[in-house]
This record gives sequence, C-alpha cells and structure tokens, in this order.
Amino acid sequence: MEAESSAYKGSPSKMVDPTDDLTSVTVQPLDNTTMGETSSLGHMPRERFNAGKFIKSFGSKDAWLGDYDYLSLFIPNIPGFTRRELPFYGIHDRLPYLLVLILGIQHSLAMVGGLVVPPLLLGGVAGANLGTEVQSYLVSACLIWCAVGTVFQITRMKIRGTKYYFGTGLISVTGTSFAFANVALKYLQQSYENGTCPTDSSGVKLPCPDEFGAILGTSALTGILAIGMAFIPPRLIRKIFPPLVTGTMLMFIGAALVTSGVTNWAGGSAACATDHTVKCTAGRHEEYWGSAKFLGLGFSCFSVIILCEVFGSAFMKSASVFLGLVTGMIIAAATGYFDSQTIKNAPGGTFLFVHTFKLSLRGQLVLPMLASWCVIIAESIGNITASADASRVDITDERFMTRVQGGMLTDAISATLAGLMTVPPLTTFAQNSAVIALTRNASLQSGYMCAFILLIMGVVGKFGAIFAACPPSVIGGFTTFLFGSVTVSGIRVLAYCKWTRRDRFVATAAVALGMSSLCVPNWFSFIFTYEGTNKGLSGLIQAVELIVEESYLIAALVGAFLNAVLPSEIPEASVTPLEEKEKWNAPGSLADGNRQDTQRPEDLEAAAHGH
Repeated sequence: MEAESSAYKGSPSKMVDPTDDLTSVTVQPLDNTTMGETSSLGHMPRERFNAGKFIKSFGSKDAWLGDYDYLSLFIPNIPGFTRRELPFYGIHDRLPYLLVLILGIQHSLAMVGGLVVPPLLLGGVAGANLGTEVQSYLVSACLIWCAVGTVFQITRMKIRGTKYYFGTGLISVTGTSFAFANVALKYLQQSYENGTCPTDSSGVKLPCPDEFGAILGTSALTGILAIGMAFIPPRLIRKIFPPLVTGTMLMFIGAALVTSGVTNWAGGSAACATDHTVKCTAGRHEEYWGSAKFLGLGFSCFSVIILCEVFGSAFMKSASVFLGLVTGMIIAAATGYFDSQTIKNAPGGTFLFVHTFKLSLRGQLVLPMLASWCVIIAESIGNITASADASRVDITDERFMTRVQGGMLTDAISATLAGLMTVPPLTTFAQNSAVIALTRNASLQSGYMCAFILLIMGVVGKFGAIFAACPPSVIGGFTTFLFGSVTVSGIRVLAYCKWTRRDRFVATAAVALGMSSLCVPNWFSFIFTYEGTNKGLSGLIQAVELIVEESYLIAALVGAFLNAVLPSEIPEASVTPLEEKEKWNAPGSLADGNRQDTQRPEDLEAAAHGH
C-alpha cells in the first residue's frame, strides 16, 4: 500500500488509466518533481474497504475536509481577481466527504434542468395533457429512474464468461432523451389532429393517457434494437453514424425543440397560443400570449444563465441552467404567477408506479422510434468519449472501447426498461463532462453522490410538483437556452468533419430536407389521400409522415443513406498553412486582453514535451 499511497498523494493529473478490474488499481510511480509540486492537495489513498474505519471516519475532521481549497470552487470570475487552479482528481481518487457532497450536488444541478424537461413537455398541454398531478409524478419518476441508470453506468462490471462489460466506470450521468421527446410530441400532435386523442367541443385538448402509454410501450419493445446494437463494435457504429450524420441529427433535435421552448416562453401551448383573443392563465394572473410580462419572466431565467457564465464561479457555471430556473421561479412566486395549489396538493413522498399507464404498441411509432434508438446509441458514444477525455482516461487503447461498449449496453437496457417504469427512455447526458472539466474532478464518488441526490429529489414528491407548478414562461425561458445548447452540440460534432466535397454534398441534402420540415412542418401532410378503414395502411402512412415531418429523422435518414453509398474522398489540399488556419479560427476573446495564449496549462505542457 505504500507505493499506492505515495502515488495518489502526487499529481493525479499524471495518473495512468486504472485497469478495468475494480478490485485493484495499477499505479506507476511519479517523478520527484511532480510529487513535490502537489504534495498537499488533500488527496486520500485508495484502500480496501474497512467498515470499522469507515464508521470512525465520520468523526474525523480530515476525512470530512481534507486540505482542499473549497473557496476556489466559489470564487466568481471578476476582472482583476486571480483565479486559483483546482487540483485534479482521477476516477479512483478518494475525496473528503464535504467535497463529495458539494461535487455531487454540482453534478445533479448541472443535469436536473434538462432532465425534467421531457416529462414536463410530454405530460403538459404540448403533449398528452395529463394534468399537473401526473406531470409532477412523471418528473419524480424520471429523477428516480435516472438515479438508478446513473449507478449502473458508474459501476463497471464484466459480464461473466464474455468479453463484454456493463457500465463505463466513469461519471456518466443519465437523463431523459430529447430525441424521443421530439418523436412523442409530434405523434401526440398528430393524434389530437386525427381524433385518436380526445378534444372537447371547442377543440381544447383533453387528457390522452392511452397514447402516452402507447409511447412507453412502443419504446420498450423497440429498445431490443438498441440492446442488440450495443454488441456491435463501437468503431463500426461510428462508420454507420459518423460525425457528419450524428452532428446533423443533434442540430435538428435542438432546433426543433427550440420551437417548444419559445412557445412556452410566450405563454404556453394552450388554446391561447393559437387563438390570441383568449388569455393564458398563470397562477392568479391572466395575460395574452406573447405579453411583455410573460416574456419578462422567461428573460429573467435566460439572463441569469448568461450572467453566471460571464461572472460565475466554477460551481455557478456548471449549475447556471438550474440557477436561472430557480431565479425565474422566485420571481414568479413573488409576483403571483406560481400555481401554489399544485405544490400543496402534491404528496410528501412518491415512487415509481404511483401512476400507471396502459402499455400498448403503435405500428406507426415503430420506425421513428427505431431511428431514435440509433440516435441514442450514436449519441452515447460521443458523450462517453467526452467524459473519458475530461477524466483523463486514455481514449486510444482497447480498454476504452470496452468502456464505450459497456456504456452503450447500459444505456440501451436502462432506456428500454424506462418504458416499463412509466418514464420516457434515457440517455447519457453530455453536461457532466463539462462539470468534470470545470471542477477538475473525475472521482466516481461524486458520481454516486449525484445519483443519491437525484433519488432523494425524486422521492420527495413536492420537488417534482415545483416544476409542474411553474408558469410556462419560466420553463420556456430556460429550456430555450437548453435546447439551443443541444443545437450547438450538434454543430460542434459537425466540426470534426473533414468537409470534402462529398461531405458537403451529404450535409446539403440532409440539411435541405431537415430545414424543409422545420420551417414548414406540414409540407408532407397532404401527399396521401387514403381515407379507408384499413388501420395497418393508415398507420404506415402516419409513420411515413412522422418521419418526413420530423426534421432530425428525415435528415438522419438521408444523411446515413448518402454516407453509406458515396465513396470517401481525399481532403482537398489547402493553400493556407495549418498554423495560419488555427490562428484565424481561434482568435480568442476581447476579454483576454493582450494575452496571446489561451490554451489550457496541461495542453501547453504536453506540447512542450512533444506529445
């Protein structure tokens, strides 16, 4: 244990990737210079678990606090103040208990804003209109199941007798999938239009739990495809869904959801959104859709997110979306736009299956959902890679490929079971890789704490009710930013393309049709004129319309097909040297002043050593 202890008290940023066996860690000794530089960062050596020592440690100041510089997490980004560099914790580093709690809260706050959005949309007026009580339950159920999925991802296990793994062994936090939310919202819209979901005599949507149950049932059944894809080598999946295809899909997923965000921001998706002679109700107030008061509420969320990024500490930056939401909630509650009755009526505690839905299969949902499962698998590869890179795990060796395979399998199983647990499918979120980078902490202990906090949030019924009671304009304000970030993540993935003439042609064809469906949603609705009683044919027609009119699905279909049939091309030669391109494309910021170097210290160090 002596060698192990000395290594972990040295610079953890130089640690090698631990082996996949969780019962042992291979550590290489570090040079004396490195050990001398960071000998008092508060790291604790990893030991075999001892229940007696663990219980006694709760009375130890060192076990609770260590000598970590906690203030550095909360120092705001104010010009003229020097920001202190945080130490880096590897995936198997032990942390002081207080730091575990702080970082667990930080990881949970970074994702909870995005996690609650799909159940709010699907259970709200824009979806199946299930009422605030069921909407609150859906939020709580999603929090609980996402906590379970997170534990599965973090706990890496080898499947006995095989070469396959379960879990990533990284901080891979799961949340509800926006890809499925898009398909479900479009299907529910069709269902209200064709009479499958009921409306009253004036056209107002009534609750449609049966079709919501059909969405859950179809997603669980079609999830078998994702489980099978998890056993395909990740490199092959990357060839089928390269950055050119996955980036386009993510870009359109975010762009399509921005529509829902802005609609809520202006006042909601009720009848007032289409009939502007009717006022929207929020708390005890009634205002017209698009009124300055609704827009102001949403802007309070949006502006706080920006302020947190500009002036916030590392903690505030990673929790900016949640802080923006909380700010909007406080303003709404103080001005009477909050539905306090929903919180009063909510139970103190809840759990899965408090509300259930009749599960069924809809043929018209099969093809769109199979495409959504492909998105989840392709998306999980990128998110796991980002988490591994931020955790300083070697992403070039075969062990990393087993992490990706384990993450894909865990995502597929937990997302498939989600339908049986009354919640929409899950996927690994990308936000937490940003938290790892900001806080320089990749320790799995903080990941387990995050899962525990999500579980507590879900079990406490009042917590889910807070989101259901929130006025639509507040939800719209922060979700518009959130959906914008999804769009940007797709653009970022597209940046990895080589942009040969072939790539530009594939992207042009996919984006052209995707934009067509985004800008004119019903352009394909009138091509079929069948009005017979054949339910199978009607379902097939509805499935085709759903695929074509869902921007990311038609873009993905066209992009994947053309990428498969068109041969690769050698990148075109450029007359501009690579260094000049990098300078032009990365000019820095006016906030940098006269600084010429904006690279990370570890990047500069690697460059100096020729890595």
